[in-house]
Amino acid sequence: MFVLEGRTALIFGGRTGIGAAVGSLFEQAGARVLIADLFDKSEIAENNRDALFCDVSDKKNVEQVVDVAIQRLGHIDILINNAGVGTPAQDVQDIPTDVWSKVFAVNVAGSLFALQAVIPHMINRGYGRIINTASQLAHKPAPKQSAYSASKAALVAMTVSIAQEVASKGITVNCVCPGPTGTNMWHGSDPNWKDWKTEQLPIRRIGTADEIASAYLYLASDAASFMIGQSISPNGGDVMW
Repeated sequence: MFVLEGRTALIFGGRTGIGAAVGSLFEQAGARVLIADLFDKSEIAENNRDALFCDVSDKKNVEQVVDVAIQRLGHIDILINNAGVGTPAQDVQDIPTDVWSKVFAVNVAGSLFALQAVIPHMINRGYGRIINTASQLAHKPAPKQSAYSASKAALVAMTVSIAQEVASKGITVNCVCPGPTGTNMWHGSDPNWKDWKTEQLPIRRIGTADEIASAYLYLASDAASFMIGQSISPNGGDVMW
């Protein structure tokens, strides 16, 4: 049922972690995949997939990547907005303005730029699957993570708004809100906090990138044609509703 044979996908933020797992899973399902991330030249040369450098906070760079993706793939069926940055744990009064600005420039504006570049193309074709990567912190914000939590909540709200704009045009827009997952962001967190957080999860372990990627495959497939503006949160039971 979750087959992507003949589909094409552009993944922003597919170099490591969840994005890389999504790219691999999509390829296994039959899709042609192009990855855009902060690659260096050697990585692009060695990458088995189509790969492009992209700084998503640069609108012109995003537009250039979309143009190249259409040239290479012929069209874009699936857009994954997975590029994102985290923030150190800080009380709100201690957050530097440049840190707040950067997390919104990447996590929110970066997705906006990709949406603005890809949606007209999808409207012309009458088909599209768009999946934004938010976070469970959009629904359950954590202390000392106000900038990151707020950026992901903004992305969820943007997903719901845009989903209503384009649903009648054959395009679905949804988001995945991962819980604690073994990515670089998790591994760089405070060890004591990680131990505490893992014990708080009903499943008593964090998720893997491959487990999270399954949610993207579902939303990208024809099985999710009636999913509009939804948040799917694979999180080990950390948030339940």
